[in-house]
Amino acid sequence: MSGRFIAGVFVAVVSVVAVALVWAGVRDYESFTPPVATAVDRADCLAPDIAAALVAPEARDSSIALRPEGSGYPPPDFSPVAVVRCERGEASDGGLTIDSIRLEGDIHAVEDAFREQSRRFPANVQADCAYRLVPPAGLWLVDETGAAIRPTWPAAPCGLQEQPHAALNRLQEVGREQRLVDGEAADDAGICPESIGQPFTTSTEADKKRMEEHEDTHARPLTETALATPISDVGRLRVCRYSTEPPLPESRIRLSRQQSADLMGAVSTAPLAGPCDRNAQHIASIEVLRPDGSGGTRMAVELDGCQRVNLLGQRQLTPGVIALLLE
Repeated sequence: MSGRFIAGVFVAVVSVVAVALVWAGVRDYESFTPPVATAVDRADCLAPDIAAALVAPEARDSSIALRPEGSGYPPPDFSPVAVVRCERGEASDGGLTIDSIRLEGDIHAVEDAFREQSRRFPANVQADCAYRLVPPAGLWLVDETGAAIRPTWPAAPCGLQEQPHAALNRLQEVGREQRLVDGEAADDAGICPESIGQPFTTSTEADKKRMEEHEDTHARPLTETALATPISDVGRLRVCRYSTEPPLPESRIRLSRQQSADLMGAVSTAPLAGPCDRNAQHIASIEVLRPDGSGGTRMAVELDGCQRVNLLGQRQLTPGVIALLLE
């Protein structure tokens, strides 16, 4: 399938957990509280910024995503009884939907997680962080009257705190309302950047040994950070495919939910790649997101050459996984 591509720059694909900090030796941070959230009459998954982020997650403005208008710290007199999460869904006929999911359970744990103080580096600390952590496109805390607020996800230096994600994962879905998006198919692959960087290099046995000695590469399945890298809870992934010489876009597809989960399962358990002396001529770039738009890990796959995936080091994929990305 030929794709729609948007203008972009030739930049490197960076693993989410790779962090380059120039604050060597400094571990201090300062706490702060975002402005208080504004309560509205009801949770709305069709709010313009939420709908736009779910219909075209690849075009989402990450700066707005961190603190949408009206969102903020839960007011002291606001007592939530449920959560409403907004998701990208699919109708029985294949149409794209925006789903409003009501979640209940231990709401006190969720409220406590969103009432955590945010943390950032002090003003006199210089930091260069390579994290990409994207919170859900639309998340609401709802009280017993139906009034709702959009909580700001608590920040951490070089990222977001993980406690809200853990608390939300323990809730149970009790209701779902779907709204069809006119003229949009759930499998539409959306928009791809015009170009990506070259995330792969040739490697030697010595390179593999260095990777084996790096503590982040020992754990399989990989988890990276809980918020950044969905695995079993991944949404329908967009796969953008490029030629490398010259670096030009070729095509794009959107995988099914099951294909996406299969891909992430295979990637998360893949062994480290061995030495490679071949340059790939075709590469796929994938942003890993949940149906609610959260996540943010970007990974690349060699579609020929040594058939590696670049995720916490270069790992070896099987021909079956590569075939999935070539459909």
